[in-house]
Amino acid sequence: MVRTTRGAWTWLAVAGISCGGGGSNETGGGSSSGGGTTSDISTSAAPTSETPTSDPTPTTGGGGGTGTSATETTETTTDTTAALTTGPSTGEPGTGSDTTIAGGTTGPSCGVCDQPNQQCVDNECITSCQGQDPDPCGPALVCDVISGECKDPADACVLAGPAEVCGAGTCGPGSVCDGVDTCLAISPCGSVLCTADGDCWGNECVCERAKDCVDPALDLLNGPFSKDIGGIDFADDCTAWMVTLRSGTDYLRRLTPAGEVSEWAGVANLNMGEVKVLRSLTIPQLTLPYPLADKPAPPTPKEGLGEVAITYTCCPACGCFVDPPQGVARLVEEDLLNPLPIVIVAQKTQGTGPFGDAPADAGPQGLTWGVDRVLYVGNSTSNGDFNSADLDAVTQEVEYKFADRVTAAAPVSPVHLVIGLIGGDVYRYNVLTKQADLLLDLGADITGFSHDNFTGQVYAGLATLEIVVFDPFTGEVASFDTMPGKGRVTVSPSGNLYYAPIRYLYAGPIQAYPLPDTF
Repeated sequence: MVRTTRGAWTWLAVAGISCGGGGSNETGGGSSSGGGTTSDISTSAAPTSETPTSDPTPTTGGGGGTGTSATETTETTTDTTAALTTGPSTGEPGTGSDTTIAGGTTGPSCGVCDQPNQQCVDNECITSCQGQDPDPCGPALVCDVISGECKDPADACVLAGPAEVCGAGTCGPGSVCDGVDTCLAISPCGSVLCTADGDCWGNECVCERAKDCVDPALDLLNGPFSKDIGGIDFADDCTAWMVTLRSGTDYLRRLTPAGEVSEWAGVANLNMGEVKVLRSLTIPQLTLPYPLADKPAPPTPKEGLGEVAITYTCCPACGCFVDPPQGVARLVEEDLLNPLPIVIVAQKTQGTGPFGDAPADAGPQGLTWGVDRVLYVGNSTSNGDFNSADLDAVTQEVEYKFADRVTAAAPVSPVHLVIGLIGGDVYRYNVLTKQADLLLDLGADITGFSHDNFTGQVYAGLATLEIVVFDPFTGEVASFDTMPGKGRVTVSPSGNLYYAPIRYLYAGPIQAYPLPDTF
């Protein structure tokens, strides 16, 4: 079955290769600029326009203006489209033949034949369909960038679609523009290949969901772990995390796949709202693109993966303490005296939804992690403000001011977040350009978002109890299922979508819905 980027299915990841000069190329309905303000907690950090990364060792290349020796010679090559493989099509990440090397192959009788979509075969330079515009495979067939072959769109494991302009280059299937000049790999691909002209596409793509761990058994999830549950999330190792929403002291709990439960108490009389774990955006996840001269290698683990953050909330009419204040806290497990220090201080704010209950609808909402250990949350300074805390730079910032209260957020690329507002509007926000594009209107209050790092799609729970799934780049949306009561949904790395109730609003159990494992 064909998967088309910027179509019904878009795949998300974390690698990038510069593809040309400047110029924003964000698309969507109603683009605008946020104009945030920054306050320095202990040291000042200048804003950057570079795509966030965590490993500065590899060097970037490719894309318009850099290229390879192909741009420095006048030797003629034969531009013949053929069925070549430029990356693994078996679904195994981080592996493949020498044809995955950006730079192609050069034979003594082929002349210069060194682009990533070229190979010298029987003394002839053959160019595969990747990176070509218009698509040489049409109209009946499509260019599958995984194999480099022209294929029937009904075949299994086909990744195809149009390219988008990005600076002086283009981002083809398996990649997305960062809004400036860099193509980022998106699922199911783990890296990007680019020609010397800056035409890019996804590489090292997978066709099957990786299942490297097993979730805790459902009876364990519905045991003491979920007593008074108010929110749930999973780490990449299938460890489950939850927060309570109850009268009295609230708790953060952890449940390992082996059934071990750990617990941390909150502070004072503050409620807990959401829990979020810093997770991989893709399978596999890269922190930087491959150098053009190097073979692909297994991705380096991202710094900070597995970190846990929670929200402290309290409705203004509920008698909240001023000290300690509500806000966002992160777990520092080794700090026995203060394991949940606040990193974003919040003012008292109140909403009317999505749960229709004053304590559940109060305080900061829409908690999520971005890349490089940046925390984001809505309504910390006032309703509609979208705030961030960079844990490395130790700064807080008002990223954007929305017209309505924020209720949900999730990362969908290294530079893009989807943000849900009261009433159902969903925006795609770019942390580099500080622009917010209206993506779609779900028509109902949103209880939460969860990003699937295999398909790249986002699942949303609604106040109507409907669960929907949408593409974060095209806005195409479909109904998925129905929640039995008010609560939130989250995707686990094993390929399940979990529903967790707000237990004091609905006394039902946690439920699991299986998600697709192949395409």
